[in-house]
Amino acid sequence: MPGAFRRATTKKGDQTMGKLKSRFIPMAMAAALAALLSACGGGGGGTSGTATDANPVTTSFPIQQALAYAFTHGVQATLNITGNTSNGTTTYPITGSLTYTLGIAASATFEGGTALQSAENLTATLSANGTTQPLTVNGQLFVNAQYAPIGESTSDSYCVATNTPAYPATAVAGQSGDIATLNCYSDSSKRTLVDVEKISYVTTAGSDANSLDFKMVTTDYGLSNTPVTTSSTTYTISAAGIPKLTRVQLSGTEDGISVSIDAK
Repeated sequence: MPGAFRRATTKKGDQTMGKLKSRFIPMAMAAALAALLSACGGGGGGTSGTATDANPVTTSFPIQQALAYAFTHGVQATLNITGNTSNGTTTYPITGSLTYTLGIAASATFEGGTALQSAENLTATLSANGTTQPLTVNGQLFVNAQYAPIGESTSDSYCVATNTPAYPATAVAGQSGDIATLNCYSDSSKRTLVDVEKISYVTTAGSDANSLDFKMVTTDYGLSNTPVTTSSTTYTISAAGIPKLTRVQLSGTEDGISVSIDAK
């Protein structure tokens, strides 16, 4: 995911928009698509003629089918933003909207190896205390043959996975696990480390018996062992393995200014 909301600071003494950490949806949005774990709790059963028989519960969904759909069809979603930003004892509400687009993947080379590359675009408008801040970030997401995130490039950041990311073949609601750790540098020379990201996931049952809410959580540590921001993206996956972005969340504090955003 591109490093969105690099900095949105308003005039001194007001700062209603705060200093939003560099990685509002750090790679996680498209990588969440790449996970696409699907399932829900329950598991069929019951007597003949019951409602359970008429509406069987799906307990496991194929990941690769959903991955292929996301990266061969592309994705676009627009969400409404609510939240707040605080500076000391002063809190202002945040409203706005964001639109995220993932392009169809194409063959590429990343770090000397073969990869798939998808263009990403995030545009957003945030309003707080009478101030409106438009934001646009473009980037390139790199995934391996299994669509797991291996890197990302934007105008001011270059991230590389330090492990070999992989997802289970299938999953059910209630699963969780680690996906990847990425070192992010100021550019592709990798001379200056600026951030470390850790990506994990958790699955919960969707709003109906045949869907799953897959939440990918990205924690940014900066150059310390203490989390600076936590962002997450939630995809609702259908029984057919079709993903739909339904929620994006962010919380964090920087330079004494806290920000909490919920888009759905």
